Amino acid sequence: MALPNPLINRDRAEQVMDLFGVSALILAEPMNVYHATGFWPQTVAMGQAGISFAIVPRDRTSPVRLVTSQFVHYLYDLDAPPRDHALQMILYTAPDGIEGNAAPPFFFAEAVDGTPDPYDRFPRAATAAMVAAQAPSINATQALLTALAEMAVAGLVGTDSGIPEQLFGGRFRYRAADPLLRRIRMIKTAAEIALMRHAATNNAEAARSVISGMAIGDSYDDLRRGFFAETGRRGGIPMFISTDSMPVRQRDGFIREGRSFAIDAVSHYAGYHGDYGRTVFVGTPGATVRRALDAAITANEAIAAALRPGLRYSDVTRIGREAVAKAGYSITVACGAYSVGLLHTDEAFKDDGLAFSKADHLIEENMILSVDCPTLQVDAAGNVHLEDLWLITAEGCEPLYERDEPFIQI
Repeated sequence: MALPNPLINRDRAEQVMDLFGVSALILAEPMNVYHATGFWPQTVAMGQAGISFAIVPRDRTSPVRLVTSQFVHYLYDLDAPPRDHALQMILYTAPDGIEGNAAPPFFFAEAVDGTPDPYDRFPRAATAAMVAAQAPSINATQALLTALAEMAVAGLVGTDSGIPEQLFGGRFRYRAADPLLRRIRMIKTAAEIALMRHAATNNAEAARSVISGMAIGDSYDDLRRGFFAETGRRGGIPMFISTDSMPVRQRDGFIREGRSFAIDAVSHYAGYHGDYGRTVFVGTPGATVRRALDAAITANEAIAAALRPGLRYSDVTRIGREAVAKAGYSITVACGAYSVGLLHTDEAFKDDGLAFSKADHLIEENMILSVDCPTLQVDAAGNVHLEDLWLITAEGCEPLYERDEPFIQI
């Protein structure tokens, strides 16, 4: 049986909700339900929104609630949580007849003349225990209202979709939850850091593995398909691997001797993202591209040595570019930082807006940042990228996976 555990940082969530005056977050989007409860509501991905919800109260000592249907609880083999667990569940079935009572629990029937499934008794027993402890509601609206009443939620709530407002009308005041969630997700829990380590390691290993098998004359599509396959073998889900520049990919598309190219590989594991950038030398690199990579290395190493709580994103750019200039390079290296987690760029936007606009965030302990050092120049010899993920510790930073050379050679 499975008993999900919330991934969300409750200390951070309470701080953020206090700041915005929000009494609870009522969440319906699958990524947000997963972050809040540890349960990924697959039914939403199937187009069936409004079946599973998460409620995160402002008080960090009050458990998160997962509100879902009794059949989902049974179908996905969820356990019945003990009373002191960080996640509690409230189930609903459906109206039953004209009286409006909740219908009895629904389970799969045993096959006629078949043999009972010995494993079915486990989810059936867990669901029965849930129903015995608290009678199910007749629908999601009633179940949500029951949970919100238990938590004494009133006033302003944060929502990630229009569903709660449609269900509750004027019972509450509403604001968009996304800016709050982005602030919360920037500070990772220990469970999230462990998932990020695994995701980042898988991602980097998949990229290195496929590139090591490439040869001159192979196509960038071969490389992309190989990365997808290597990611899948490691239990991850590929997103993309950028190679070279878009004009080269579209107008040529083959690995050519003498041209070096940048890669940017992104995939996720259990929802958490890896992000890895390197330069691939095809044969012996030309002097121009080698010098560009040396500039990126200079920036990257200077940032890694200085990265710690108390800096801001703008300091990362400044430190990297000052190091490049001091070393005598006349090359622009981007030297950017951004938070990575359940999204590739997982951070609050400027002024807590809904549309992306880069904010100059304070760097804090337990953030996971990408330090992104591509060079902003074009040359026939190729282009350059260098990017790793870093965990911010109390005293500095540490790479999220075992770092390798800043280039890979074919």
